[in-house]
Amino acid sequence: MNPIDFDKISTWPAEIPSFLREHSTALRAERNADHNYSLSPSTFRIFNEAPPMPKWDEAINLIRNVMYQHDVIAFHATRLIDFDHVRMGGLKMLDLDRHVELIKEHLQAIDASEELAEVDSAVAETLAADRQFIHRQGKVWMTPLRRFLYDGGCDVFFESYGGEAIERIAGYAAGKLGDRLKKMGTPAVVVSRFPAFGWCSRTESRHPQGMIELYLEAEGNWDAMDYGWDVMIERHLPPENIVAVVSYDDPSVAD
Repeated sequence: MNPIDFDKISTWPAEIPSFLREHSTALRAERNADHNYSLSPSTFRIFNEAPPMPKWDEAINLIRNVMYQHDVIAFHATRLIDFDHVRMGGLKMLDLDRHVELIKEHLQAIDASEELAEVDSAVAETLAADRQFIHRQGKVWMTPLRRFLYDGGCDVFFESYGGEAIERIAGYAAGKLGDRLKKMGTPAVVVSRFPAFGWCSRTESRHPQGMIELYLEAEGNWDAMDYGWDVMIERHLPPENIVAVVSYDDPSVAD
């Protein structure tokens, strides 16, 4: 079964766009009423309940039921030396120590002794400056929509070899190491598939509302209000879950 691409309504199970098309007017009215309520003064919200959203809730339940057996795709921004390394080995969870080892191996292979000598101090500065980074390890991070690859969030990970872990190190690397990290490899996007349920709690909870918003946006005259999320998977993605590994400017991942 082909995976669902949130950006391409043509890949969605037919029941979903059919329902959203039939009830578009009601969905828009309910969402706008809810949005206006959330913007109202707190004193108003204390004494007045939020407006009901029966069609919106019905759409959410329909999407959950239909999507339960489907895979979805998401996108990982990075910078790679060898695209086949991911195609054949899969996408690994964020692991700073592993990335540092890979950098050192590469610098040793090209006899870049000055840059090699700077690695440990740059890593120490990174961890001292960003104590929350440790909590991002042990996960694969992706985005469900192509637009987020280039919106000022994920695109920073195209700048340094190794993606997020090394991008942070590069920010504290002085001299030749910082320059070297920004020249190693090629900006790339890893396209992966995974079950809509059971692998990522954020995807489970957020994708139904996201699909409604994206459908209304595609219809026109609608600014999607709440449609994105971070995909966070706490397991390695094996090679069979890798759909494609392409250059960041490949048409297949263009916004």
